[in-house]
Amino acid sequence: MVGVVNFGGQYAHLIARRVRELGVKSELLQPDIAISKVKKIKCDALIFSGSPASAYDKKSPKVDPKIYDLNIPILGICYGQQLMAMQLKGIVKSQEEKQFGKEYLEVERSPLFAGLADKEIVWFSHGDQVKKLPAGFEVIGSTKNARIAAMQNLKKKFFGIQFHPEVSHTPKGNIVLNNFLFKIAGAKKDWDLEKAKQQIVDSIKKQVGREKVVMAISGGVDSLVAATLFREAIGKNLYLVFIETGFLRKYDISDLKIVAEKVKFKKIKIVESQNQFLKVLEGVTDPEEKRQKIAKLYFEILETEAKRIGSAKFLGQGTIYPDRIESAQPTKHADKIKSHHNVTLPRDLKLKIIEPLSELYKDEVRKLGMILKIPSNFLNRHPFPGPGLAIRILGEVNRERLNIIKEADEIFISELKLAELYNKVGQSLAALIPVKTVGVMGDMRTYSYIIALRSINTEDFMTADWSKIPNNVLEKVSSRIVNEVRGVNRVVYDITQKPPATIEYE
Repeated sequence: MVGVVNFGGQYAHLIARRVRELGVKSELLQPDIAISKVKKIKCDALIFSGSPASAYDKKSPKVDPKIYDLNIPILGICYGQQLMAMQLKGIVKSQEEKQFGKEYLEVERSPLFAGLADKEIVWFSHGDQVKKLPAGFEVIGSTKNARIAAMQNLKKKFFGIQFHPEVSHTPKGNIVLNNFLFKIAGAKKDWDLEKAKQQIVDSIKKQVGREKVVMAISGGVDSLVAATLFREAIGKNLYLVFIETGFLRKYDISDLKIVAEKVKFKKIKIVESQNQFLKVLEGVTDPEEKRQKIAKLYFEILETEAKRIGSAKFLGQGTIYPDRIESAQPTKHADKIKSHHNVTLPRDLKLKIIEPLSELYKDEVRKLGMILKIPSNFLNRHPFPGPGLAIRILGEVNRERLNIIKEADEIFISELKLAELYNKVGQSLAALIPVKTVGVMGDMRTYSYIIALRSINTEDFMTADWSKIPNNVLEKVSSRIVNEVRGVNRVVYDITQKPPATIEYE
C-alpha cells in the first residue's frame, strides 16, 4: 500500500488514482497523521502531494519531521518536494519567474527517470522553488527557470520533483511513478476493481440493513452506476427519484426511461419541478449562489419524496472523487474551486448520506459499470452536472435563455454523433454567454447572444485538453446554431485546457 499525503493540492487524489491505475492500493493521508499510525498501516512508500500553500509559511500544512526516520521511500511532488527540502534543512524561496504549464526537463541519470530521454516535456504549476539542496541530495533534473527541478537522496530513497507526473500533460509521468513504485519502493500490485465492487456492495448492506434508500437519478453515468450498486445490495428497498428541474437537455427524460428498463430499476418516480427552480433563480447571477440555491431546493424535494415513501432513512448519491476535490471536500488545506451539486448538502438534511463511488474516478466508475453489466452506450454518455443547463447559462437563468441553450446543445451533440466523434471525446457542451454582439442576417442588423462550444479530451476529468474537432464539423454546428436558434448570432469554440480552466463555465 502507498500512502499519499494530501497537502490540499488539486491533484492529490489524482496521484492516488494513478497509483491504483498502476495496480497498487493507495490511501490518502492527512499531513497531521501521527507517526504511530503511519507505522501501523505499513506503507510501502509515501508520496507527498502539491498544495496551494508555501512550505515556508508558518501556517502551511506540514508532516511530523520524524516521518523521514521511518526508512520508507518518499516521493515529493511540487509542494511535496519543497516541504521535504525545507524540513531536511534545505532552502525554499519564492521565484519571480513562475512556472505554469509545459516545460522541457533536462534529465540526469536516476532510477526515478529510468526509460526517459535526456530531455522530456513535463508540466509545472508553482511559484516557489528549492534554492539549496538538503545534505545528502543531488540534482537529477533542471529546466531553464529551475536549477533544482528534481533531486534525490539515493541512500534514503528520498526523491523530490517540481513537476507533476500525475497529470496527462506530462506524457511520461506514469513511467516516473512506475519507477518509484516498483523499482525503488518494491510495491506489490494489489488493487482490483472487481474486489472493490464487492467491498462496496457489502458496505452498503452493512450500513443500510433492511432500511429504505431514496436516491436521485439523472441518467448520468455516476448516478446510474451508484444506483445499480444499491439495487444489487438492497433490491426492492431502493427508491429512485428523477427531478425534472427544467435544466435538463431535450433528450434526458427519454434516455432515462430507456436506461431504467435496460438496468431493470423497479421503483422510479419523475417529479416535475420546473417552475419552482426557475422561480428560485430569479435575479441570481453569482455561480456559487446559483449552485447553492439549486442544491437547497433539490434536497428539499428529495426529503419530501422520502417522507412520501415512508421511513426512508438514507440518501444515496453518485458523488465521485473529482466532485469532492473541486468542492474542497474533505481536505481542509484545499482551495474551493466550486460547490458541486451533490456535495453542497443542506445543513439540516435529515437523511443519512451514502456515497458508494466517492473514492473512485470517472474512468473507474465506467469500468465498474461494465462489471455490473450496464450497456456501454449508457456508460459512455458524457458527464452532465447536477445543476444542469443552469450553470451553462452564465449569469441569470430565464426561459428564453434556457430554450436557446437547449436547442444549441441538441445541435452540437447530434452533429458530433453524426460525425462519429461523440465517443472519441470526453465531454462536449454548449454554453450561453450573456453578452450580445452585433451581427447581420438577411441584410438586417441583429443584436444577439454568443454560444460557446466546449469539447475536451481527458482520461480522468482532473486534467483535460481541448478536442481537435475538424473544421468542417465546427462550421456545420456553427451554421446550424446561427440559422436555427433564435437569439444567437455568434458561435465561438473554447480552446482552453484544464487547468487553468475548469470543464464547466460555472
